[in-house]
Amino acid sequence: MVPFSTEFFRIAKRMMDRDPSSLNDKSLLDYHRKTHMLYAGSIKRKPINKEFINSIVTYHDKLAKELLKRNFKHNTPLKHI
Repeated sequence: MVPFSTEFFRIAKRMMDRDPSSLNDKSLLDYHRKTHMLYAGSIKRKPINKEFINSIVTYHDKLAKELLKRNFKHNTPLKHI
């Protein structure tokens, strides 16, 4: 597998710099979906970058909290490594 590119980290960082409360509903759901994609892609890659994965999980938790605050359902937790 090809290691993550610097551009990949830059895009993920830019996404995770956004405060979930500032997102509209559509963007909030889209960011939630993207965090799951980042998480799944990061778990499959070797060697595993634990710091990056844990930052994805932390951001996902913020998104999940905002989803619940807006009365969306959330049944897809992610685990820290």
